[in-house]
Amino acid sequence: MKQKKSENTTIQSELEAARQRIQALEDQLVKKEELNQALREDHTFRAAVIEMASEGVCVCHDIPTYPFVKFTVWNQRMFEITGRTMEEINNQGWYQTLYPDPEVQERARERMECMREGDNLRFEHWVITRADGKKSLVAISTSILTAKDGSVHVLGLIHDFSEEERLRAEAMLARIDSLTGVKNRRGFFENAKLLFKLAARQTKPLTFAYLDVDNLKTINDTLGHSEGDQVLQAVGTMLLNKVRSTDVVGRLGGDEFAIVFLDLNASDRKKIFDSLHKQLLEMMRDRGWESAVSIGVVSFSDSIPDIQDVITHADATMYKAKMNGKGRLIYEEAVSLGQAPNNS
Repeated sequence: MKQKKSENTTIQSELEAARQRIQALEDQLVKKEELNQALREDHTFRAAVIEMASEGVCVCHDIPTYPFVKFTVWNQRMFEITGRTMEEINNQGWYQTLYPDPEVQERARERMECMREGDNLRFEHWVITRADGKKSLVAISTSILTAKDGSVHVLGLIHDFSEEERLRAEAMLARIDSLTGVKNRRGFFENAKLLFKLAARQTKPLTFAYLDVDNLKTINDTLGHSEGDQVLQAVGTMLLNKVRSTDVVGRLGGDEFAIVFLDLNASDRKKIFDSLHKQLLEMMRDRGWESAVSIGVVSFSDSIPDIQDVITHADATMYKAKMNGKGRLIYEEAVSLGQAPNNS
């Protein structure tokens, strides 16, 4: 009886041990599945990051036969930059499509040789040919990746400068008056404010000129707006030709222009504006336009006022010129707006 009881106890112990082993195996399976799920989620996350990156991201490795490079990663931005899918590149070749010039191809393959030896690229500039035939300036950065099997891969990051150039050009055009070629009101104020700050910081004299094209409405009414536009275009062209590259000239609206000069002494100021005014009047006369240009010039050599106050002051000075018979030029020297101007 005791022997049978002992056998039952042994069997129960073995069963309990078996249940514990099974439970341990089940726990291991659960943990393994959790780990696999985490890895899958991590891979999905990494893939999403690469796909959504603002730079072109690609990974490739060498193959011994044509096309000599095979890509395994190619995000959406790479397609936008090159105009080609990863499958197209793998079939037609990286060198053969992006660098159709044989000499450039050879140089690119030489760089690949250097990269395999550990010479990574850092923002190196290349001109590539897109699928539509257009050229794009890109910067390429690379890093070497070595897989567990010893195979060498190249991680590439591509930055497209062409898009930046397009945006920069659009930003510049957004600040240019399309009719006259000078700065529009927005562009003028942005650049003029910088000169005002520079004048105040370096205690340099500042000159502000306000110009008004006389009788433009009469020209528009009698000869048509096309003729009036030609007057404005001619004035804008002359102003651009007369100012320095460091000066700012803009069309503030309608028939009104403004110029900001930095660091002009009284002698140079008079020489520049006397010559400019004379040439503007001669141009109007030579082209048969019953028009002229009234100019008010205000200069500050000590405290530099706010730009809006200066515009108001210069506009009032220009208005005095118009009231004196149009086509006139008036100078005002002022240490600050609070002092009485010295008219000349």
